[in-house]
Amino acid sequence: MPESYIQKLFADRIGGSKFGKETKIYKFEKIKRAKAAARKAQPNVELLDFGVGEPDEMAFPMVVEALKIE
Repeated sequence: MPESYIQKLFADRIGGSKFGKETKIYKFEKIKRAKAAARKAQPNVELLDFGVGEPDEMAFPMVVEALKIE
């Protein structure tokens, strides 16, 4: 299918004429799928979801130590 005039105008920084056409799975979708698979495989295990972003401050030392053990 020939590309439309508008499709050719998309900036290279967002994918150029390929913008919206790729079938690549992006990182957030990969994370979503991995979480779903983990929940399905181990429904009785609590899944810690730290979400997206950076913490505002350091975790308490006892939390850091507990995560090291996990």
